[in-house]
Amino acid sequence: MTIIARGHKQVRNYERALGGEPPRSSLRKSQSDLTRTLTQRLRKTNADRKEIAALTKQKQNLLLKNVSRRDPALKQANAELERVYAQRAKRKLTRPRIRTFEPRVISGSNFTIHVPPYDADWTFNPSGNAATANKGAGTYDLACQSIGDGTQEVAAGVMSWFFCTAADPQQRFAALLDFSDDWWDSASGYVAHNDFRMRLWVFGHSENAWVHQSDVQPSWSDGVGWFEDHGGSDERRTSAEVFFPARANSWYQAWVWSDAWVYADSGFWGFAASSIHFSASVPLMVFGSLF
Repeated sequence: MTIIARGHKQVRNYERALGGEPPRSSLRKSQSDLTRTLTQRLRKTNADRKEIAALTKQKQNLLLKNVSRRDPALKQANAELERVYAQRAKRKLTRPRIRTFEPRVISGSNFTIHVPPYDADWTFNPSGNAATANKGAGTYDLACQSIGDGTQEVAAGVMSWFFCTAADPQQRFAALLDFSDDWWDSASGYVAHNDFRMRLWVFGHSENAWVHQSDVQPSWSDGVGWFEDHGGSDERRTSAEVFFPARANSWYQAWVWSDAWVYADSGFWGFAASSIHFSASVPLMVFGSLF
């Protein structure tokens, strides 16, 4: 096993010597596709929920017609619940410390290790929640909450270019992830949903398309109704890998990103709430295998 390039500068120069500069137009296309995909899904989800809400509102009114929204006990309970929800949403996450690794290219195996600084980052935040990404540090953070405000969504991630020298129908892409999260959804006579996806996606320049899209762990989907309350938190290191068909002498964008989606409805006598906080460090991405 021979290391033919080591350190960020050597690895970068080696890959550019083989493939030239990665095409900026391809990066713009992938970022635009990510934003369009989430925007279209959010629009469709909101339309579906609006239709269902209109159909069920009359039933809710019949069930609750004897409840007065001016009842002092109800107003006090709602105010206290809103205070608790807001307090929970202010919990601070500790971002995992970024671990230091050395970038390398190893001959004879098409094995490459990339570490920060990466080549690009991206965020999606249509409603003014919190979504940040830092390609230089290899980190991103998400915070999304709805207290009876319907659907809210944020997403963020980082990307590294990879130059594939040989055709491979099972090109390996793996990433190491250090993360911490805190999520919950709580219903007070209404409903709430809480969905999170960790994703490894690959965009091919020659193909001008996504060549692989995978959800990996950590990912979850949870819902509550009536007076249920669910939640969890975690802090750990994990790794994930995917395989994609690669062409020889082609550039590929390897994206590590996450999507946080919450929903909570409300009515004249109360509200539900849902919240996700997520902080991630991506200390390395790996392409190929030593075997």
